[in-house]
Amino acid sequence: MTPAAEAFTITLDGIEYPVVVEDDKIIVDGRAFKVSTSEEGVVLVDGIAYDVALEGDEVRAGDTSHSLEVSGLSLAVGAPATSLEAMPVADVGAGPGAVLAIMPGKITRVMVQAGDSVEGGEAVCVLEAMKMENELRAEREGTVKAVHVSAGDDVEKGQVLVEVE
Repeated sequence: MTPAAEAFTITLDGIEYPVVVEDDKIIVDGRAFKVSTSEEGVVLVDGIAYDVALEGDEVRAGDTSHSLEVSGLSLAVGAPATSLEAMPVADVGAGPGAVLAIMPGKITRVMVQAGDSVEGGEAVCVLEAMKMENELRAEREGTVKAVHVSAGDDVEKGQVLVEVE
C-alpha cells in the first residue's frame, strides 16, 4: 500500500466490505475499479455510468436503494466521514460530450478516431442490440477526445463509448 492510499470499510445492506482508495482506483473487497464522476452527478465505474444519489444513510443506484455505513475514513481536516459524500473520487469522466451505450450490445462500427472533428448529430459508432443496429451520434459539435471501443466489443448500458470535447 502506498502512503497516498486510504483504507476504510463500507457496510452495504449489513455486509462489510474493505475499501482502499489508491491513486485513480478504488479496491473493494480485493477487486479494483476505476471510479470517476461527471459534473452531472453520474458515477462511472470502469467506464459504465450509474446514476447514484445519497439520501441520509441510504445510497440509491438507479431504482434500487441500499443501507450504507462508512467507517474508518478520515478527511483532510481530520473529521471522520459518515457517508459516501466524503469519499475521495477523481473528478474526471463522462462530460457533456460523452456518447454512452443506450443498451447492452455489440459495437459493429466505429466511424471516428481521436482528433476527428464532428458535428452535432453526426454518427460516431453503431451498436447492435436485439438484432437491430443503432447509430449513436455526437450530441454536440467538437473534437473527438477519446474512443473507448472498437468494432466487435461487447458493451453495457451506460458505458462511455466516445468522448467529444
